[in-house]
Amino acid sequence: MLFVSGNSPHFNITSKVFEFFNESYEIASDVEIYHTNLSDENAYGFTEINGQEQFIQIHNDLNEEDHITTVLHELVHVVQNEQGITADNVREDQAYHMEKVLYKNYCDSLQGVHSSPMDTQNRVY
Repeated sequence: MLFVSGNSPHFNITSKVFEFFNESYEIASDVEIYHTNLSDENAYGFTEINGQEQFIQIHNDLNEEDHITTVLHELVHVVQNEQGITADNVREDQAYHMEKVLYKNYCDSLQGVHSSPMDTQNRVY
């Protein structure tokens, strides 16, 4: 289940991005995406496990492309957490690769073009 909170000009896009992601990657955890000011942390987003929930913080002053990309990047970390992938270098390499692939697929889906989630480049390893 998804919970969205905080303030962002792209607040309404967040659930659409989650639904798009969840069509290809089944997420068992409850996920909360909280839009907040992360300027002091010098980051776009974070993901942490909080019991059975995964808590994502997204910087609330991103442009639309960076917002979507960051949500996708952090959702990859959610899947990695569920799969037990813990090596930081592997996690970030996968997340940076997948955010690009998923962003393109998300934009294509808005245009009515669909990619198969089974394509090799579309899978979290």
